[in-house]
Amino acid sequence: MPTIKRLGIWGLLAPAALLMLLVAAGLSTAILRERGAREALHPEEGFFVTADDTRLFVQRRGDPHAPAVVFVAGTAGWSGLWEASMTEVVKLGYQAVAVDLPPFGYSYPAPSGNYAKQEQGRRLNALLQAMDLTGATIVAHSIGAAPVMEAVFAASGRIHALVLIDPALGLDGPQTDGSDSTLQSLLRHPWVAHPVAAVLTNPWLTAPLLRRVISEKDRATPAWVRIYQRPFVLRGASAGVGQWLPEVLAARGRQRSDDLAAYARLQMPVTLIWGATDTITPIAQGIHLEHLIPGARLVVIPRAGHGPQFEEPELFAAALRDALEVATSQEYRDPQAQSLTRPNSRKDTGPSP
Repeated sequence: MPTIKRLGIWGLLAPAALLMLLVAAGLSTAILRERGAREALHPEEGFFVTADDTRLFVQRRGDPHAPAVVFVAGTAGWSGLWEASMTEVVKLGYQAVAVDLPPFGYSYPAPSGNYAKQEQGRRLNALLQAMDLTGATIVAHSIGAAPVMEAVFAASGRIHALVLIDPALGLDGPQTDGSDSTLQSLLRHPWVAHPVAAVLTNPWLTAPLLRRVISEKDRATPAWVRIYQRPFVLRGASAGVGQWLPEVLAARGRQRSDDLAAYARLQMPVTLIWGATDTITPIAQGIHLEHLIPGARLVVIPRAGHGPQFEEPELFAAALRDALEVATSQEYRDPQAQSLTRPNSRKDTGPSP
């Protein structure tokens, strides 16, 4: 019996000891890794723009007087992920602007540590104003779509059209009062959140985590992994991610982007690009949005999961070109058009696998 009891105790202690080891390793490697200064290490093509309460890092390509296409990445994403899409839209005659929403990328952390979607939306609107961008088409991926919708619903006349890629908006869930769950409350404490974030930003885990959210696992190439990892060396990177973590768990609350009726009142071109096999934001959410937003177009990318822009880059590029063509069509640019009809027109870019 004593032996059995000892085995039982070790069975409980071993996972806890392994978890503590992972946390300790994550924190120690973060301390050794996160020594870089943003001003010194940011990509040469980019620059910083003061927006609301912080300085956002931006990369810009093309004619600054041309219509703007603004790219916003999702979880752990930054402007460097959009290089191929930026090149594509510049060839089409647009200027391409990619912004790092903090705490990701090279943008400076928000002094308040508040990364709620309404705060991020305020920063995005402040950026558009600071750069004097009007009539912009916003291309947003995953959780990056929530701040974009907050910016849109804040009556920003600077946004003309939307291209949402597997947006994580949480509109299929019940509406709550927006208060924190128990886990969110726990993650508000730095002594909990920082170790978790240090583990999540450990370079050894980048490839496995990326493979978990995409369907075409071989697309998590070393080149893509290195792009994701570049900002991990910046001072305070994991601490910033720790402050952001509660927001990824937020339920549908009472913000502007949580209101279904607001989407039904949208009067702008909206294209939804969705990976057919996405398990993070399943295609059912895309169908729901397509019916909710007047005139929305749902474009399904076969085989792709939550990252169609790099799982199926050619099909995604074609879908983006079509979306921009719709966004700049005469009928959408003419606010006086009385006979405007915008039927839902779902498009599949290819046969299912």
